Amino acid sequence: MAKVIEQLLVVQACDQDIQRLRKEMDDIPRRQQQIESRLAAQQQGVETAEREVLEKQARIKNLEGEIETNRAQIQKYRDQQLQIKTNEGYKALEKEIATTQTAIRKLEDEALEGMETVEAAKDVLDERREALAKEQVRVDEEVKIFLERSTGLDSECEEKMAERKVLAEAIDPTWLARYERLFAKQGDAAIALVEHGTCGRCHMKLPPAQVVGARKADTLTVCDFCGRMLYHSS
Repeated sequence: MAKVIEQLLVVQACDQDIQRLRKEMDDIPRRQQQIESRLAAQQQGVETAEREVLEKQARIKNLEGEIETNRAQIQKYRDQQLQIKTNEGYKALEKEIATTQTAIRKLEDEALEGMETVEAAKDVLDERREALAKEQVRVDEEVKIFLERSTGLDSECEEKMAERKVLAEAIDPTWLARYERLFAKQGDAAIALVEHGTCGRCHMKLPPAQVVGARKADTLTVCDFCGRMLYHSS
């Protein structure tokens, strides 16, 4: 294996580490957003339960208002009865009172059922608030871990970049520039291991001459298919 390939392989390993660290750093905001979206879903569930409780309570209040209105109407009918002088008129008002009383009983039954549904809705709300509180604790812990990891990644990346700078200074500038162009173009590696007669990166079958060239310590061979520099482990 050519010495320059050995040097570039060390630089490539360093570059791949830097690439991995940067990818992880770039991925942290997305992963943090995914975590926080869980909390948002729980919060939405609480808000929905709160609205349901308020709506049911408002319905009961309306029913109670209707009951009071009907009771007031009954009192009016009774006041009118005191002024009625005919038996027919008195009976007509009695009928209206009976009808209104029936309506009141129906409204009271509905209000009672509504109170039961309010209690059930409050239980749901309590459960969702408890779940939200637990999720908040989990999210806070996970976000803290991500923030700590982000700080650690910054330090690791800086250390790797400093290491890479030292390594690169020992390499022939012409080959280093060639390597850097290839690495930027390929996005993962500029140097590939020859494996069973194929390029270890593009996996194309190599001509015998390239396989032989990759074995020579004084020769630099490139893959005809992907352009990567080739080396052989033996």
